[in-house]
Amino acid sequence: MMLATHIQTSIKQLLANKGKAFLTMLGIIIGIGSVIMIMTLGEIAKQFLLSQITQFGTNVVEIGITGELGPFQSQTDVYFTLDDIKALEQSSLLTEITGISSAYTLSSTLEYAGDSHAVSVWGDTEAAFSVNNLNPVAGRVYTAAEADRADRSIVLTERFAEEVFDTAIKAIGKTIRINGTSFNVLGVVNDLPFGGGPIGGNYVFIPLKTAYAYLAPSEDVNKITFILVEFAEGTEPAGFQDRLLFEIKRIKHLDNDQDDVFFVANRQQFLDIFDNVLLAIQLFVAAIAAISLIVGGIGIMNIMLVTVKERTKEIGLRKAVGAKNRSILIQFLIEAAVLTTVGGIIGIVGGLGLCYLAVMVVNAVQPDWQIQFVLVPLAIGLACGVSMLTGIGFGLYPAWKASRLHPIEALRYE
Repeated sequence: MMLATHIQTSIKQLLANKGKAFLTMLGIIIGIGSVIMIMTLGEIAKQFLLSQITQFGTNVVEIGITGELGPFQSQTDVYFTLDDIKALEQSSLLTEITGISSAYTLSSTLEYAGDSHAVSVWGDTEAAFSVNNLNPVAGRVYTAAEADRADRSIVLTERFAEEVFDTAIKAIGKTIRINGTSFNVLGVVNDLPFGGGPIGGNYVFIPLKTAYAYLAPSEDVNKITFILVEFAEGTEPAGFQDRLLFEIKRIKHLDNDQDDVFFVANRQQFLDIFDNVLLAIQLFVAAIAAISLIVGGIGIMNIMLVTVKERTKEIGLRKAVGAKNRSILIQFLIEAAVLTTVGGIIGIVGGLGLCYLAVMVVNAVQPDWQIQFVLVPLAIGLACGVSMLTGIGFGLYPAWKASRLHPIEALRYE
């Protein structure tokens, strides 16, 4: 009952001095709002990255030649061949393999209706689509038979098809040219995460043997520049990756210490890296936001000290009629806690509102990302707790000072 009375009195004090109360709470509002924004936006970004990578497939190990970018032109004498892919598929150490995307990649120019477009050509077997979770949104992908006979078929990613043909469905059956060679658009698949992958740009897929026959220089025939190895769900990624690297070294007759020849990483590692980077950013910015809480707490302590002076006679009168030191202490502590809790609630609402607005803006600019707003209960609970503890912590000294006032001296105070 006494607690409810103290809280009611605290709220009356806030309402009686709205302007002063708001200015006092401003530091808390900024600090709590910043913490809420950072934790919420961090979780939204994490969920978005997770959805993008899981859509692309997490049970995959990516393998390339170290130092290769763009078309993955090798900087060493070591490269993969189709025979190496067969050896990996038949390895008794890698029975968990469910598919291998063995790509020959190059940058080129696609021509259609008098317009030219820079493209990243991915020459691969039909496994490229299943390994990367690429599904047709129009038409179809090429079959194993079509890939084996080096058909001049091509599959586009959705965004690129819309850029060239306005809609995905309009692209089907059209004839385009790459380096003077005509290709028939067989299908359109969903976009790769973030609109690109290891080599970026607009992706187009053609059969691997077609790439060798029409686009690759003679010295590159039979070369594989990038491998994606899909393994069965439930397989431990790190262990599978170690066995895969061991087999690659055996097949390529490399020494055990030649780890720098290949870039090898599983996509779960990418998720862990994203998670660690986001966590580091969140902690860093939260530390900066904590400064606002400290500044706000100091402001509350100063205002509470002023309030004690302003209400000295009131304190003296309450003591004269029997109020205990403990009662005065609790009253001023609750007033400080209410002040910071209200500021914290305003900060939470403001922070969440700005996060929601940011999500709406990003979705308006990039509608295909479909970012989802996420509530983080832990952040909200933490913010409420921190704001209340800030009030109690910084309100303790003014409350203690108020409780120690002598009633006679307080009544005499002018």
